[in-house]
Formats: sequence, C-alpha cells, structure tokens
Amino acid sequence: MEAVERLVVPRFSLVERDRRWALVRRLMAEAGLNAIVTAVNTGHWDHFQANTRYLTGIGGNCGEASAVFPLEGEVTAIAMGIPPIHYWLGFQDWVTDVRNCNRYFGRGIVERLKELKMERARIGVAGLYNISRAPEGVMPYGTMRAIEEAFPHATFVDATDLLERARYVKSAEEIDALAKAVELVEKAIDAMAATTRPGVPECEVYAAMIYAMTKEGGELPTMLQWTAGPEPHGNNILPTLRPLQNGDIVMNEIEARWLGYVGQGVQPMFIGKVDRVWRDIFKTCEEILQATYDVFRPGITIGELNEFCLNWGKRHSTFVTRPLFHGRGLGDDAPVSARSTRDEHARWRLEENTVFILKPTVATPDGNKRLYWGDCVACTANGPRRLGKRPIRAIEVH
Repeated sequence: MEAVERLVVPRFSLVERDRRWALVRRLMAEAGLNAIVTAVNTGHWDHFQANTRYLTGIGGNCGEASAVFPLEGEVTAIAMGIPPIHYWLGFQDWVTDVRNCNRYFGRGIVERLKELKMERARIGVAGLYNISRAPEGVMPYGTMRAIEEAFPHATFVDATDLLERARYVKSAEEIDALAKAVELVEKAIDAMAATTRPGVPECEVYAAMIYAMTKEGGELPTMLQWTAGPEPHGNNILPTLRPLQNGDIVMNEIEARWLGYVGQGVQPMFIGKVDRVWRDIFKTCEEILQATYDVFRPGITIGELNEFCLNWGKRHSTFVTRPLFHGRGLGDDAPVSARSTRDEHARWRLEENTVFILKPTVATPDGNKRLYWGDCVACTANGPRRLGKRPIRAIEVH
C-alpha cells in the first residue's frame, strides 16, 4: 500500500483499538456470531454512526461508512468516495482495509462477507432495530435487502444490544475524550453568556456558541437545541431571528464532540428581570441534582434511579420533578431514561466508568414553566465525578 499522509487530528491509541476489538469479539463468541455488520446512517446529528466509529475510528461530519467486523480476520470499513479513501486512511490508523463502495453499501458489504466465506454464517447487524433513539432501527432497507438476497442461507440477528453493552463501560481514553468534549461545551456556554444582551438576535448568540466549539477542534454536526422567551416550552432545533428581550428565559441542550465523543450540558439563562417562580424552580433543580448525585453509585439500576427522582419531588417539593438522564459516548449511548424507563434498560445497573448526563427536570404543576441544569458525570465507587467545572447556577444577564 502506498504511504498515506497522517492527518493532524486527535486519535485513539492502538491499545484502545485492541481493547475494543477483544471485548466485542468475546461478546460475539458468546452470542455465536461469525461477523457483525454496522449500519450506515448519519441521522440524529451523526449519532447513528456510533457503532462504525467505535470499531474503525472512521466518522465525523456525517462521513458515511459501514464496518464488516469478523470474529477472526481483518476488519473492513466500507465508505464512499467523498471524502476520498486516502482521507480516511490518514484520519485513523486502526483499519487499513477501507473500500469505496460508490454509494452501494450493500454491494460493498456483500463483497467483503463473501471474501470471509460467510454464506452460511451467523451474522449480527448492529442498528437493525431497538437502537436507543430509533426503535425501528437505522439500517437502510435497500442495504439490508442486498445483504439478505446475497446470503439466503445465512442467519441474521440483531447485534444492537451487543454493541450497546460493549460501549457502556468507558475506558480511560474514552472518559478523557468526553471530558474534552465537556470542556468545549463550557466554552460554548461562556460564549453564550458573553454574547447575550437585550436586542441581540438569538441566531447571533447561537453562532458564537458554535464558533467557540469548532475553533478549538470540536466536530460538526453537533446538537445545540435552543429556545428563548418569557414562557419557553421545550427546546427548538434552531434559533430564530428574534432579538432577545428583558424577561426572556433561555433553555438549551448543548453538545460538543471530540474524537466523535459527545459531551453535553444544559445551562439555563435569565435575561433581565424574570418572574420569581423561575428562581424557585431553579433552586429545586439544584436540590434534586445534588440528591441524585448522592445516590448515583455502582449497583443502582436505571429503574431505581428513575423512581428516586420521581419520589424525591413528591417528598420535598411542590413542583413536579422528573428523571432525565442517559449514557454518553459516541452518540446517545444506552441506557436512555426520558421521563420513565419501562423497557429492559430499567434493569441495567450503574457500573464504574460509565458516563451519563444527569439533568432531572423541575416544572410547575401545570407544566407551563420548566427548567433543568445538566452535566456529564463518570460513575465511580465513591459517587459521580463531574467532567465539567462550571458552577451549578443559572446565568443571569443584565
């Protein structure tokens, strides 16, 4: 192979690659899988490419790629010609077999599976269904159909849960990447506070936040939900052209990506004089967050953490409190708890070196006023270790 220019980008070590590959292959052997194919799908701010990037190091800015990961043998990335293949070869040093499928991902995957003699194999498909934010799956129908038609005697099973389990407990390198991503989130929050003034359009503040992340090497796309107004209801996908005004409440969910890893923060902001109830709500946010920190330890299940947040509000507040937390990693890592969890994720237990965004919500009984503050934490034997450094408070701009 011709020499490839090594791009100046952050990357994980070969030790980290070998750790992941050994872990996934152990789980594959237990499940009786001969190979795993990952879905190509850049949806949900590129989160749905997480499995491919986890196994190959390839991805970012909606770069389309799939992986063919055999129980034994060389790992292959199936990509398209934009960017050119030599870019991906210089971008990472985990995989040297990177192939241009000319947008026919099914055809490229089939070619590699035939080389591996998988005609009667048991093949896992990661992303077939029940992915955390996509219960109907993210594998394109045409791609899956091409694979199934080429291997009528193979057995196909969903491997989504297998890879979610592999990605659940983070290595030291992964936690470092998440901490860097949270650092970028906090730079965006600083930019938000510095730019916000009455009369400044929402979109100008939003642009300053994106700039603060990307000028430090943060990746796009990244989720930055935002809404502002005297009575904000939930978060919007994009800012408006509306000038900010005294009395506005700004709500958000801010993500930044480093090496593909997604840090997240939630930081409410008050502009000028706001109704006293908003400060009362935020005081309760601080209290329930601290209470959640006190029980966030290895061994507690996701369902138990849900129930704790619900019951804490009933005992300690006239406001309504709801659980809201989920795993952090290369995407919306499992498990996901939004309001309540009734599926198998409720039985997952916290383990050391899992990473979550904790952001329990507090609302008035009628639901018309709602706030939350959020931060990424790593689970340790002694409780949560915050990855961020900002104080737990609402930002006030006068």
